[in-house]
Amino acid sequence: MMSRRDLRFSALGDVKTDVLHLHSHGYQPTGNWDLSQIANHLSDWISFPMDGFPKLTFPLSLLIGIMRVTQGKSLYRKFVQTQRMPSNQPTLRPTIYAKADQAQSVDRLLSSLDRLSGFRGAIHPSPLFGALDYDEMVALQLAHCAHHLSFLKEPPR
Repeated sequence: MMSRRDLRFSALGDVKTDVLHLHSHGYQPTGNWDLSQIANHLSDWISFPMDGFPKLTFPLSLLIGIMRVTQGKSLYRKFVQTQRMPSNQPTLRPTIYAKADQAQSVDRLLSSLDRLSGFRGAIHPSPLFGALDYDEMVALQLAHCAHHLSFLKEPPR
């Protein structure tokens, strides 16, 4: 398997530029998901702080609550500083997508990024990281985007 890209984003516009480049120039996946799957997954997670997070089952809510109290802030700092997250970790099942129409998935992600850029409402607390202000939440979104998009590389020429 090929290595991932070393990818860091400093602004939401950087994410849009990267996604549009991958969409228009093609890419080679180095992980399990293609661009449509990543775009749909990221769209969900970008929307949750604005719209509210899905209700979790009691066991999952308890586990994540314990993690929030014991490790939440240190995990947040690590993810934001490195813009990497552990690979092959569980995520909410509804945010795992089958391959879909790439253009529609990319448009959905770009719309989510635009919405987040202009969002000035209340930020819903993260189940894992707790209350975050707008800038902290955007920094986390940039890290999440960099993590997933790093698995897509430009094809060899």
